[in-house]
Amino acid sequence: MALPERMERALNDQITRELGASLVYLQMAAHFEAEERPGMARWMAAQSMEESAHARMFIDYVVDRDGRVEIGAIDAPVSKFDSPGHVFEEALRQERSVTAEIRNLYRLATELGDLESLPILQVFLAEQVEEEALVSGICERIGRLEGNEVGLALIEAELGARSAGGDQGGA
Repeated sequence: MALPERMERALNDQITRELGASLVYLQMAAHFEAEERPGMARWMAAQSMEESAHARMFIDYVVDRDGRVEIGAIDAPVSKFDSPGHVFEEALRQERSVTAEIRNLYRLATELGDLESLPILQVFLAEQVEEEALVSGICERIGRLEGNEVGLALIEAELGARSAGGDQGGA
């Protein structure tokens, strides 16, 4: 069943946003590598791969619905951060932005009567609840420890335990 044209455009925009989010997290990983925080770098790199996988899921969905995938331009991500807390606050902003956009997609699918798109969007909405809660929790923990290198090292060790498959580690 073909996608409504407006839905196809909106899903293509989401594909671009997911790839942009992947680059944001890759930049954050590079920042942490340069700051010699390998656990945080590993967590961000895994997050980058997860966002790329989300883009792939949307691509597959558009193709399955006989749509045409058109990836848009992606701006360069911010590359300078003041502290680990700053990086994770930016990550939380990123997740909240993604949540808002997926909610908009859900609203659009409802408006257009595109009932077939609702299940995949519901999966993404549920995942965003988990993502926001996870990153928010990390921000809170880092905020309490900012400047305490021993505490940050403990959080970093937990974050570094994240598997490439997406297990969020002990954070």
